[in-house]
Amino acid sequence: MHSNTRTVILTMIGAVLLVVLGFFGRDFLRSNPEQIDCGDGARHTIDIRDFTTQYWAYSGEFEASIADKGKLSGKLDPKQLQAVSDASQQMNEFRKYVVAGFNSCAITKQQYGELGSRFQQLDGLSRRIDGLGTIPNPTDSDKAQLGKLVDEYVALTQQLAKSPGQ
Repeated sequence: MHSNTRTVILTMIGAVLLVVLGFFGRDFLRSNPEQIDCGDGARHTIDIRDFTTQYWAYSGEFEASIADKGKLSGKLDPKQLQAVSDASQQMNEFRKYVVAGFNSCAITKQQYGELGSRFQQLDGLSRRIDGLGTIPNPTDSDKAQLGKLVDEYVALTQQLAKSPGQ
């Protein structure tokens, strides 16, 4: 019975290791870029996580601060708060579209670069919005600046959504 118990335990440990290695191995294989040619030169496919890190690094923190509506609620009117929340969600989906479009040759390298710079602009705006949102007792000037930044953020997201391929 002792050897049976030991065999079962070793088998279970082996199965757990196999599952863990399979999980990380699959992730490693998926993250290796594939080289494709789309007529505008060779390109490597992009993993959405790499795009997020390069062009939209602050998005997770910004989305969390928007979800914590108490942080911005006293500083923005409800329409602006809803607009920035919707715009952030829209950009999340648009980011997936850009990566899928690039990986399927629907978006050129030049378009990808232009869209990437716009995502960096949005990233900068989100940092500034979040920074003003953390001020405990904002002045009227701070609130006005926050409203202006939110309007700019929403306008840029709408502009991106309307002209995905330029």
